[in-house]
Amino acid sequence: MHLMSNFPRRLGRGFAKTVRTAAAVLSVGLLSAGAASAQDMPEMSLKFGHPYNETHPLAQGAQKFADLVAEKSGGKITVQVFPNSTIGSSRELVEAIQIGVVNFALVPTTNVASFYPPLDIFYLPFLFRDSEHAYAVSDGPVGEALYADMLAKTGIRTLAMYESGFRTITTAKTKIEKPDDMKGIKFRVVNNPLNVATFKALGANPTPMALSEVFTGLQQGTVDGQDNPVGNVKAFGFDKVQDFITLSRHQWAGIMFLADDKMWGGLPDEVKTLFKETAIETQDWERKELNAVEAKYLDEMEKGGMTVTRLTPEQAGAFQKAMEPVWDEYRDKIGADLIKSVVETK
Repeated sequence: MHLMSNFPRRLGRGFAKTVRTAAAVLSVGLLSAGAASAQDMPEMSLKFGHPYNETHPLAQGAQKFADLVAEKSGGKITVQVFPNSTIGSSRELVEAIQIGVVNFALVPTTNVASFYPPLDIFYLPFLFRDSEHAYAVSDGPVGEALYADMLAKTGIRTLAMYESGFRTITTAKTKIEKPDDMKGIKFRVVNNPLNVATFKALGANPTPMALSEVFTGLQQGTVDGQDNPVGNVKAFGFDKVQDFITLSRHQWAGIMFLADDKMWGGLPDEVKTLFKETAIETQDWERKELNAVEAKYLDEMEKGGMTVTRLTPEQAGAFQKAMEPVWDEYRDKIGADLIKSVVETK
């Protein structure tokens, strides 16, 4: 039987016990951290990789994590941040985490799903009503159960969930207002079968491509369009090589804060608590910062000559209907119960 079809039943049966155990462990960790001081911290030098431009709130959140860890440890723990895919693409960073070459990484859920398929739930089109719904899922019982199962199966630990927001559609030549406008467009997508299926449903010609290669692909005309949240469009300069952006909000992009579990197992409790608390602190900061700058980015892009299309509820509904076949295709793969648990999350 498929892994994902089994997952929701485990979620229901053992979840309350899992939450109680996790709360007890966390409370013990917090007590340990409270008693510990910077002078008790070990000296460590760690690597943190991600694919984002330094101007992006995601990159700023990663650097804030490094700065806070240094401050709280009295300078004993150094986290060196490597932005812009300088030590690997999103997929390569997950592999590096698994073998212990990188200690921390920020990676979109859709890339981690290649290693743990149940995470495809986060990219099911039009699943999330709004940001608060996405946070309630990622930070609540459903998310915690997913991360625990992923840890058991892959050895990859999740410390927090940053975000890059809801995804948009950008194109060089075509204003996108309805699904038919996407027909035949050579369109860059994340290298994940669900993302490919999403844009095939619209009649586009989806072309998987790493984020670090997208600007060149758009500039040279290898692809005519791409989908990314507003922050990525601005930070990576896609607005310089694309004339149109449609605020389709078809998927929410959660960005996982991953940690090497082999490293984690050898850490003193006070260091584990320091890392976990600081990851959550910077998660909350990054989300607020991202949402605060999106309107500013859109204004700058419009002033720079980009045409911004804001869909009416009827137009958004047409895109949602066009993507229904993706739900049909992935319902059994992801698990109908898991999907139901997300839809019903308040």
